[in-house]
Amino acid sequence: MSGQWRGQRERGSRKAIRLMIWLALHCGRTACRVLLVPISTYFFLAAPLARRSSRAFMNRALDRRPAWRDTFMHLFVFATTLLDRVYLVNGRHRDFIVDLNNEQVFLNALAEGRGCLLLGSHLGSFEMLGIIGSVEKKLAINVVMHVEDSARLRDLLLLSGNALPYKVITLGHPGSMLRVKECLERGEVVGILADRVYRSEPTLCVPFLGRPARFSLSPMRLARITGAPVVMVFGLFRGGRRYEIVFEPLGTHALQCYVERLEHHARHSPYNWFNFYDYWGA
Repeated sequence: MSGQWRGQRERGSRKAIRLMIWLALHCGRTACRVLLVPISTYFFLAAPLARRSSRAFMNRALDRRPAWRDTFMHLFVFATTLLDRVYLVNGRHRDFIVDLNNEQVFLNALAEGRGCLLLGSHLGSFEMLGIIGSVEKKLAINVVMHVEDSARLRDLLLLSGNALPYKVITLGHPGSMLRVKECLERGEVVGILADRVYRSEPTLCVPFLGRPARFSLSPMRLARITGAPVVMVFGLFRGGRRYEIVFEPLGTHALQCYVERLEHHARHSPYNWFNFYDYWGA
């Protein structure tokens, strides 16, 4: 699974992405969402792995047999969240309506003074959470990620000269976990996407949408080592200009709890699922 998603080449030429970013910033979101229709159609026809992966997921997440419209809408919602990233990193987060659900769970964890480890996923927009937390709430946000996975797109998004309002901790580098520990000790927020497996890290098979899937044990071990409180978070696209950020406490049997809530939100917001590869592959 890890090798499959990490081996996928970023689609779209540098010039095409530059053009789309320029159009987004100068022509507005409404016009660009119209352009996403032919773009999504192209990927529907030219990206067989994404199409098959979407259908495999929809077969499990929906209570009915998925139609081609489901796959198209899946790709269209993904393209929409990528478009919205252009506005987010260029300081236009107030163009969106963001509903915060169960925020007190997060605030209570942060009030303990030991920082907070936020467990996110590739379900919806984690970017929205990072922007709202750092810009609107004035919190010190650190996001743990493999930068090379979307390095080209991220660089292009920053063409306007704006810097990301949150800090990025790059996984796989010496001292990465030490930086995480230092951030938490300062009472800061550290976000990590816990639904993908990176290389040879320890994993556990947990039932997910009716079939065992591998999940990393590293985020849970990190929480135990640092002693920081852990909160789950889901940043879901709700259509139009609306997003919803949902905070949830992490119960006992941490990994199982995380997977169960991930499944719950995946079933209720299936078009927000952005893992376009064989998630249940060996």
